[in-house]
Amino acid sequence: MGRVTEFLAGYVVPAGAGLAGEVRLKASRHSTGGALRVFETSIAAGPPLHVRDREDECFHVLDASCPSAAATTRSAPQRAASSSCLAGVRTGSRPRAGPARLLMIAVPGGIEDYFREINAAATDDECHQVGERYAIRVVPG
Repeated sequence: MGRVTEFLAGYVVPAGAGLAGEVRLKASRHSTGGALRVFETSIAAGPPLHVRDREDECFHVLDASCPSAAATTRSAPQRAASSSCLAGVRTGSRPRAGPARLLMIAVPGGIEDYFREINAAATDDECHQVGERYAIRVVPG
């Protein structure tokens, strides 16, 4: 089986370091030729449940104070403790009962642009507009 993507160049991101001045960014659209994005994050409340139409994402739970990371998949809600991996997550993730440290892998790369814009949005209307540009819809509930 051949390689799916030819990376621009091989690289290593040392512990405690990241790409483009962002310590949590481990791989980006730019460093992988658009193949994927890998981002380490700590979340306490989690995003609202949502659907991504352009990316698939996988979360690896690096550390959680209790079984605290959960996601809703196509089939049923799933819970994950440390060292678990949630794959096929299409309607978002939401930690339960405490903070969690996660490694988020999104395919293809580029979702980092969405995060930059959504974090700069000042109103719910702006958040909605950013979501529309990136084909990310909040699930009412």
